Amino acid sequence: MKKLFFILFLLPSLCVKAQEPVNPISTKIKGIIESLDNFSKKAAIEKVHIHFDKPYYTVGDTMWVKAYVVNESNQLSPLSKVLYVDLVNDKGMVKGNLTLPLNKGLAWGALTLGDSLVQEGSYHVRAYTTWMRNFADDYFFDKEIKIGNALASSQKQNSTVTPNNNTQAAKSDVGVQFFPEGGSLVNSINSKVAFKAIGTDGLSREISGYIVDKNNKQVATFKTEHAGMGVFMLQPEPGNNYVAVVKYNGGEKRLELPKAQDQGYVLSVSQTSDNILVSINTSAKLPQSGSIALVAQANNTVLYAAAKALNGTTFNTVIPKSRFPEGILQLTLFSPDFQPMAERLIFIQHPDSHLRINIASDKPSYKQRDKVHLNLTITDQDGKPVTGAFSLAVTDETKVPFAEENEKTIFSNLLLSSDIKGFIEKPNYYFTGNIAEKASQLDDLMLTQGWRRFVWKDILTNTTPTITYKADTARGISGRILASNGKPAANAKVFLLFDIGRGILIDTTANAEGRFSFSNFPFKKSTAFNVTATDTKGNKNLKIEIDKPTYETPAFTPLPDEQIDNSNLNTYLANSRLRFNDIRNEELNNKSRMLKEVDIKEIAVKNSSSLAGPGNADQTLTFMDLLGCQYDLSRCLEGRLVGVRFLRDTSKFFSGGGTVPYVRGFSEPMTIIVDGIERPDGLTTVMSEDVASIEVLRGGGASALYGLHGANGVIIVTTKKGDINYEAYKSLRQHNDSSKPGGLMKYVFNGYDLRREFYSPDYSIPSANMQIADQRSTIYWKPNIITNEQGKTDINFFNADGTGNYRVIIEGLDPDGSLGRQVYRYSVK
Repeated sequence: MKKLFFILFLLPSLCVKAQEPVNPISTKIKGIIESLDNFSKKAAIEKVHIHFDKPYYTVGDTMWVKAYVVNESNQLSPLSKVLYVDLVNDKGMVKGNLTLPLNKGLAWGALTLGDSLVQEGSYHVRAYTTWMRNFADDYFFDKEIKIGNALASSQKQNSTVTPNNNTQAAKSDVGVQFFPEGGSLVNSINSKVAFKAIGTDGLSREISGYIVDKNNKQVATFKTEHAGMGVFMLQPEPGNNYVAVVKYNGGEKRLELPKAQDQGYVLSVSQTSDNILVSINTSAKLPQSGSIALVAQANNTVLYAAAKALNGTTFNTVIPKSRFPEGILQLTLFSPDFQPMAERLIFIQHPDSHLRINIASDKPSYKQRDKVHLNLTITDQDGKPVTGAFSLAVTDETKVPFAEENEKTIFSNLLLSSDIKGFIEKPNYYFTGNIAEKASQLDDLMLTQGWRRFVWKDILTNTTPTITYKADTARGISGRILASNGKPAANAKVFLLFDIGRGILIDTTANAEGRFSFSNFPFKKSTAFNVTATDTKGNKNLKIEIDKPTYETPAFTPLPDEQIDNSNLNTYLANSRLRFNDIRNEELNNKSRMLKEVDIKEIAVKNSSSLAGPGNADQTLTFMDLLGCQYDLSRCLEGRLVGVRFLRDTSKFFSGGGTVPYVRGFSEPMTIIVDGIERPDGLTTVMSEDVASIEVLRGGGASALYGLHGANGVIIVTTKKGDINYEAYKSLRQHNDSSKPGGLMKYVFNGYDLRREFYSPDYSIPSANMQIADQRSTIYWKPNIITNEQGKTDINFFNADGTGNYRVIIEGLDPDGSLGRQVYRYSVK
């Protein structure tokens, strides 16, 4: 929705003659607008939303993520170029992380949840940019993720993952806070008072009760409506005070209400389907001179301002909701001397402004392993085609059941959670079902939730926040070259030689102080390279100093864990256990004998599915041999496999593109097997960093073991599992000697987590292995969907063996910041 700005120098009840001078109040209002605009430029907003392939996981799964980084108007942010994603356990320890390059606000990646990384329990995924660290971490993306362990015994599983209950929490104390509408109670003015009840675990509690005055006379009653929140009306009187008698869990407690002021302003706001109704009440003894002003701002931008001379105690106005974008709107009442006196947050809903996403399948229902063709058509609210960025996840809903209200969607996150401080229970609840019926509950949230991206005192005094962190422009390295006498080596030539097989040489020239830098590296984490330098006289006996990274992981503030029914997670774990058992049985059937010596080779092939027996191949490469590889596996193996050549893909048997391995002298490509499953798409979709071992069978033995599938040779790929600490072995080969002179230095670059391609089998290929069960729960994941000028795109993939409903979820946005999300289901029989 485009922003509209509207100023009324007088409320509608009055008019202004053309010949009259401009009301002096207008100058002050314009001053507020300019001050807030200046603040917004110096404290630009960035928000993050992450779309996951599914809502929960098990140990051994891969978590697939798509990130959208946007500005205050939900348009893709050009500010930051790097996104950090942390996986934090319940003790606040970061157990895994991703560093993703941002391209016009978009990024995607994957995190393998091995058992060396995670255990069964509750985790939080948080995401942020370095720029966002200048402000409260309340505005970081945060989502609770449950991780089970499908490999655990059923006895252990049932003892650790059971439906949550509040039996213990019910015995704990309950804290209740009261929030007068507008900020304060004022004597003799009837006011709305909101309240929020929270247990010691940080989660809401249901309460009821009544209000009594100093004579113990009951003057109001109250009861929670949703998530521990509710409202009641109270007209405080001079000389009186009020106490809330709170009833909860069979107990009772008495709490004093906030003291009422003798003089002041009360700002009351309500909504109809089309308008905002504002009522301003002042105490009778308040001086009736000057003008009061009402200012409405959203996303740190003033969108409405009005002023009126004081000549009574009650003022009302109506504001069309169409003037404001969807999301949180802040209404502030200023006194005649332009001090903020009352404030109110409301939530504007414009569901008709959402992108319209139409998903059409080529069949009403499908069979197992059928090819699915989805046609996506995306338009705006006026039916015009939209070119935008989207992500899509398809899951087997029988294996991955989940309630929509428990999701963290692009709507609930970018419109609500990312703009409000504090924990919100099930924010998507307010965006599901009949949202009109939940409007009052959402308003209760606005009345009770603490929220301030700024305080007006700072705006009016032009006080801007201290900017400690600059926005990341790219990952890179910098340092200094020194001569043997310790002086800067001015204009020295600096080279980076990467140890990734063939090597890539990058060079630059140091400045007069010997300083140098390389930026915008497209390389992954733990990339090893050599830094060399030569001065202007050809001397290489130089000292190289690399600047230490300034990045530090921000502290994590623990948030409450949602009290949700874990029965859906248990269903997922039961199905995952069946899948893991199938894989384990297949591996046991294929293994013939184990190696006698325990060494790197044996460790790497520990989980091999080779029919020749782990390690009994014509050639074996381990993960240690692949350190530093930057590419997909086919490119990393070129020139490394004895008797194997790689040719451009011209074979009908491969669909992945890239290069294809052939045994020298053979005219047909080798068979590729990854973790016991034949991969007709070749090696191009396998990332080297995921590989534990490569085993090559070139001779006639392969044909004997694998039949026709082995006639042209076999490459067996075993990926890393969670039972081995690969990082410990990698450390044997990676060193950082920053003090060694001589113009040579080894360095490990902390780059990006490279994008990984989601593997989707192609059952239309005759050579596809139809014997192994396909128990996938995430059927398809496509993070980088861009619609064309007609707002269309096509999606194709193959079903797994599961039957029942498959759920398709697509999320995304257009360049104007309009959001879209659609859930679509089809059946598999």
